[in-house]
Amino acid sequence: MFDLTGFLSSRRAPFIMGVVNASCDSFSMERCSTADSALARALAHLDCGADLLDIGGESTRPGAHEVSGDLEKFRVLPVVRNLKKVHPEAVLSVDTRHADVAKAVLDAGVEIINDVSMLRRSPEIADLVAAAGAALVISHSRGTPENMMTPEYCSYPDGVAAMVADELASAREKALRSGVREGNILLDPGFGFAKTPEQCWELLEELEKVCPLSRMLVGISRKSFLGALTGEREPERRAGETLALELVLAGRGAAVIRTHAVRELHNALMVMRKTGSLC
Repeated sequence: MFDLTGFLSSRRAPFIMGVVNASCDSFSMERCSTADSALARALAHLDCGADLLDIGGESTRPGAHEVSGDLEKFRVLPVVRNLKKVHPEAVLSVDTRHADVAKAVLDAGVEIINDVSMLRRSPEIADLVAAAGAALVISHSRGTPENMMTPEYCSYPDGVAAMVADELASAREKALRSGVREGNILLDPGFGFAKTPEQCWELLEELEKVCPLSRMLVGISRKSFLGALTGEREPERRAGETLALELVLAGRGAAVIRTHAVRELHNALMVMRKTGSLC
């Protein structure tokens, strides 16, 4: 049984979640095409101050194609098993939309499932998480990675923050009905998923309408809406934009920040705490 609330109460927020892309299809330069390279990335994140890791074997960037559960398990299971051998205390999340993948990694000891389909692709993921006593991140999205940026899915006539809040609340209720403990749920507003750059900035302004930030995971690392603002087309060159916004989110009280640049965020938070800029 994993107690997410207890984990989040163990020290001051934000907690740093290091991204481990165990896939050759990713917008990040940290994509890892082998289990060994993904393990090396994970260990480096832990050494740099990551509090937990998010391992993914399927890219969910806009336009990405779905991969089979078998391929996803082939990519992530060796990483999970090896991490649990060398760092049994590490808190691991797996980013997946597939129930068979969720079951396999939960059986291997993963504490958190991060479902970027908001329980639409495989609703039974909630049952599996509940049975394992694990935690669940519900990330807002619409459609699939292949079509989520179409006008149909990027329409928010009642306001992006209000509609994201309503849709996340419905998914959260599904999880609770399946038996996932209330304290074991985090919500992710899904920046860049079925949202234009303008909608991402609107969502950011009204983020507290989605849910209390103390129960929120936020991932904005290197995303395209940052590049749309600064004109930087290459994701790996959006480090400054990313860190600036991550620190804003830290100051606003986000519980978990999901990032590619663990060392930079960790060290920046140390400076903010030392100067009293972050409680």
